[in-house]
Amino acid sequence: MNRMSAIEDGPQGDQLPDGARLLQGQYQIERQLQRGGFGITYVARDSLDREVVIKECFPGDLCERADGKVRASEPGFEGQLIALRRQFIREARSIAKFRHRNIVSVHQVFEENNTAYMALDQVMGADLITIIEEQPARVTPGFIRLVLDQMLDALGYTHDQGVLHRDISPDNILLDDKDILTLIDFGAAIEQPKPGERVFSSLIAVKDGYSPHEFYLPDTLHDFSSDLYALGATLFHMITGEAPPCCQVRLSATAAGEPDPCIPLTRGTWDCDYNILATVDRAMNVLQEDRFASASEWMETLNSLPLLKPPAPARKEFDPILESTISRLVEETNTELDPGRPGMETRARREIEAQPAPRKNVVDIFGNPIEDVSTWLKEQERSDQTADYHDTPTDEPATTPPGRSRMARLLSRCMPGKKSNEQSRD
Repeated sequence: MNRMSAIEDGPQGDQLPDGARLLQGQYQIERQLQRGGFGITYVARDSLDREVVIKECFPGDLCERADGKVRASEPGFEGQLIALRRQFIREARSIAKFRHRNIVSVHQVFEENNTAYMALDQVMGADLITIIEEQPARVTPGFIRLVLDQMLDALGYTHDQGVLHRDISPDNILLDDKDILTLIDFGAAIEQPKPGERVFSSLIAVKDGYSPHEFYLPDTLHDFSSDLYALGATLFHMITGEAPPCCQVRLSATAAGEPDPCIPLTRGTWDCDYNILATVDRAMNVLQEDRFASASEWMETLNSLPLLKPPAPARKEFDPILESTISRLVEETNTELDPGRPGMETRARREIEAQPAPRKNVVDIFGNPIEDVSTWLKEQERSDQTADYHDTPTDEPATTPPGRSRMARLLSRCMPGKKSNEQSRD
């Protein structure tokens, strides 16, 4: 079975040896099953010859094993190790009271070897990470809905008991041959903390892609939305075939004003119902306040949305500001592409530029309106030439009266593209 890289590999050789006995021989260790940052899980056999799972409190960053006993690896870790062991016992006893078909059952909680243990049911079946990677054809829209329904029911029950799982991921959800899913590995579970209460987030084996950003930060409040983010990330992996980007990376991009590297599922063409895509997107919001606050809220929203993506609503009226903004964004985006049809703002601007300038009212020096300036200028030229022919001596060049020449130039400037003979000579 291909385990995710997020499962931390601690020092080999510090686990309980095969054949080791616990609780006065009631349990015999057969083999190590997996290791995480919070503890080690073993397959064991009980006194009735039944196969069970034993979870050992063994935070590898804080402790080591010597002569079979667990002790702090450094003197400064002793207090944290004791507090963590107490937390492990307290939460294990809370979970032992759970009775839900989608949650692994805890049979016994006990202390030994200077640490704590819990004995759980051995659930037979494949985990979701194995199904995703080795049997992708099984991940159909119906199967995705099956996982979502059963896990929301399990998390809703867990949260109603005031407990956070804090380790939801594809490898901690098992599927049996009757299509019953079981949520396992409550080793990192805690009671829902109160504001200001310290959370041992640094002791969680965070899993990139599945853990929300608050699991990476010390002394941050974990709430029900934290588990729902991880469930959303698990479904994201099932739908796309890939784990989502690390939430820390997403948070950094959001803070820097950059695009979120996790593209919403509703923008794709995935083979999945729209209501699932839309609700997974919401559950995976970076900020806690933007996610679902509870499993019941997720389920209610899921059942109120359509299975198919609704068509875009028809625009009822022209919005010039919106059109202008869209046109500008399209033009900026396509600067390196072949030019296509101009945006509405550009086309409107060109239309205005193509219109003729408003006509100006022109009068002569006596205030009389001039309807046709071109004709009036030609008449003035003919009058000038006649006056020059009769009044100007033959040995002197003809000149246009200064006042009349200035008037002609002024009127010509009022008519773009029209020039008098006087202007042509200047």
